[in-house]
Amino acid sequence: MATNDKRQELKTMLQGAGLKVSLVRLKILEVLQQNAQGMRSRELHDCLLLADEQISVLSVRQVLSRLCACGLVERDDEGFYRLPQARPRAARVALAG
Repeated sequence: MATNDKRQELKTMLQGAGLKVSLVRLKILEVLQQNAQGMRSRELHDCLLLADEQISVLSVRQVLSRLCACGLVERDDEGFYRLPQARPRAARVALAG
């Protein structure tokens, strides 16, 4: 899928959850989409800084909290954030079984 297609898919996800599409939300979702194993908020923040996105750790955490509340992102007990469909295969099998 092309980058524009992926971005459009993320925009549709945000709109479907009743959220406004913002650049920060898109960037966070894009990073999570590229890291299926999940990331902690600090790691996600570091990735954004490496991509020259100027955003505070607090802002990243606030956006993640909002995305979790809307069901677009999941947070596990160890503090890793990931997209719901990006769960490890063993976890998906356990949930389905």
